[in-house]
Amino acid sequence: MRNALLSSALPPSGDRPWRLTRRLAGAVVVPGIITGMLVFTPPAMAAPTPTASGICTGVVSQTAHRGTVQENLLKAAARKNAELIAKLQAEKSALEASAASLQVEIASADTAIAALDAEELQLTSDLATTSKSLAALEALKASTESEAAATAAQLANLQAERDGVQSKLTPLLAELATAQTTAAQLKAEADGVQGDIAALEGRIGAAETELAGLDAVAKTAADALTAKNGQIAAAEGELSTLEGVAAAAAAAVVAATKAVNDAETELVRLTAEGNTAKAVLDAQVAAVRNAKATLARLEGAADQAVADLTAKEGEVAKAQGELAALQIAADDAAGALAAKTSQVTQAQAELLVLQAAAAKAADAVAANAAAIDELARGIAGLESTISGLNSKIRVKQEQLQTAQTELAALERQKAMLVAQIDALTTSIDGIKGNSNKKRDLIEERDAKQLVLNGVNTQITDKNAQIEGLSGQLTTLQGQVNTLNSQLLAKQQQSSALQQQAAPLQAALTEANAAVATKESEIIGLQGQLPALQSAVADANAAVTAKQGELSDLHSQLPGLQANVVSAQDAVSAQAKVVADLEAALPGLTQGVAEAEAAISAQKLALDGLRSELVGAEAKLAGANQDVEAKKAEIAAFKAELPALQDALAAADNAVATKKAEIVALNAEMDSLVATLTGLNAQIAAKEAEVLSLQGRVAPLKDQLDKLNGDISAAEAALSSLQAQVASLDAQLTAAQITLRGLGGQKNANKDAITAQKATVLTLQEQLGTVQKQIQAIDGTIALGGCVA
Repeated sequence: MRNALLSSALPPSGDRPWRLTRRLAGAVVVPGIITGMLVFTPPAMAAPTPTASGICTGVVSQTAHRGTVQENLLKAAARKNAELIAKLQAEKSALEASAASLQVEIASADTAIAALDAEELQLTSDLATTSKSLAALEALKASTESEAAATAAQLANLQAERDGVQSKLTPLLAELATAQTTAAQLKAEADGVQGDIAALEGRIGAAETELAGLDAVAKTAADALTAKNGQIAAAEGELSTLEGVAAAAAAAVVAATKAVNDAETELVRLTAEGNTAKAVLDAQVAAVRNAKATLARLEGAADQAVADLTAKEGEVAKAQGELAALQIAADDAAGALAAKTSQVTQAQAELLVLQAAAAKAADAVAANAAAIDELARGIAGLESTISGLNSKIRVKQEQLQTAQTELAALERQKAMLVAQIDALTTSIDGIKGNSNKKRDLIEERDAKQLVLNGVNTQITDKNAQIEGLSGQLTTLQGQVNTLNSQLLAKQQQSSALQQQAAPLQAALTEANAAVATKESEIIGLQGQLPALQSAVADANAAVTAKQGELSDLHSQLPGLQANVVSAQDAVSAQAKVVADLEAALPGLTQGVAEAEAAISAQKLALDGLRSELVGAEAKLAGANQDVEAKKAEIAAFKAELPALQDALAAADNAVATKKAEIVALNAEMDSLVATLTGLNAQIAAKEAEVLSLQGRVAPLKDQLDKLNGDISAAEAALSSLQAQVASLDAQLTAAQITLRGLGGQKNANKDAITAQKATVLTLQEQLGTVQKQIQAIDGTIALGGCVA
């Protein structure tokens, strides 16, 4: 129960600071509880029996005089005092249990003190850190407030400067607006005048155009009148000429009519003579035609015989040519068959080479794959070994970390013991004489020295353990590094083999494809052989058939040649008959030709005379028409003269009127131009004034825009700085609260440390008392239950 109470007083290292005060208060209460519970009584000594009393006297006497006791005497005393010794041993066991409990409580209290010391250090560090943070926040707040004040002052200056610029800009803008309005009005007025000028220019242009048209009309009227007078004079001269032509044409018509009548009479006579000669000639021509028809029939028969002979000879020649072609085709088919057979043989030989290359490529691919698999197994083994070593390294590292943590705890315990021994030594040295307190302090120091010796032994063992673990880690890491090097080498070998795998596989694929292609080629070639063999057989059969056909044609040639000779003889006899009849034709034909020539000549003469008559009559009619037309034309020309004279007078009047109108329009134009010139001068002056005002306004507007931008930026900066100040105020408040809390915790922690140390002293005093009681009981038991 005491252990439970003491453990409840020790705070876990992970508790929050706000729970510290309550834990420390609990720690302060512990000493009172323990003091009340530990009530020690001196060992109960049973009253020795009379026999035991005598034995004990001897034991005590020998101890006093000799310093030792005879063994048989001790055994006898022990037998006599067995019950007492059993009670003493029971009391010793209870005291040893109390001592062990006190030692545990002292160790727990020491641990609590160490934890409180560590917490004290952490609180001191937290206080220093928080104080620095607080000072930094205060400095940052002061700097930010100063910057905010400067920004506010800058903002006020910018606003004042902006108001000054605005006061200068406002009247200039009003003046500029007035000048622009005036300039716009002047431009509008000038535009109106310009419009009037444009309209007037249009009117002047139209008037000038009309004047040009009127001038042209007047000139045209004058020219028309002059031309018309000339036309009348020319027409009258032409009329006299035409009347003479008409008289000559009438005389020519009379002469031509007489000549036509005479020619028609002579034509009738010549036509009768020509008809007689033509009848005789037609009879002779009919006889010649019949003879020629017979000759043509005979010649046709002869030509047919020749054609039959020629056709048959052509068939013979054709058959001979076809036979030669068939023989060539048969030779070609035999050659193709032999070539194809050679190709099959060569392809089969090439196939053997390609199959050997494919087998070699397959062996290379298989060897490469086997090497890759072997390396993969080696890599997997190395990775497994490395993984196992890494697991061992992690275990060793954890063991090393645990050992280092335990070493640190032992070092802290050692430091605490050394400090306690030094403090005890200082206290002992400060006590004069050899008082009980000094002896107690010496015993306490000796006890702590024993503990310290044990701790030093543990530290030595722990350092040895750490050194051993470090050596093991170095060895394991060296093994891992070596295995990693081996793994990297195998991975590089595997990568190189894998890079070779693709080209090897490609070579194998290519070789297999070449084998397949060659096999397909051989199959194709072998498939062509039957067709070629059949072609050779067909060609040989065709040659044999053509040779039989050629023999039949040669046997038909003699009969056809005899037919040709007979037909040619008949043609020769009929040709003589035709020649005799044609010999009489020239005389008859000449007579008919002469008669026809005379008739034709007379017809031509008659046609000429008739044509001359028609031409003469036409000329007469044309001449008469020309005379009448010319008379009508002269009358029409004379009728047009009054109108042309009136048109000329009207055109002259219109030209004079239009010229007067143009003079008036030009005068009006001069007035408008003068007005426009004055307006343009006013506009130029006003625009110069506007430009001047704009030149003054632009920099002020630019300055105003810049100031507005600066003011916006300053306002944003001021707002940001004010927000920063507010944030810093909150941070300062939080830091001050934290600082006060840490100060309170530190004070409470100091009180808890003081109380805990007082508790440890009380426990150590109680432990000393118990140990003394145990020593007394041990002395009594050593003397066989006798009290010295």
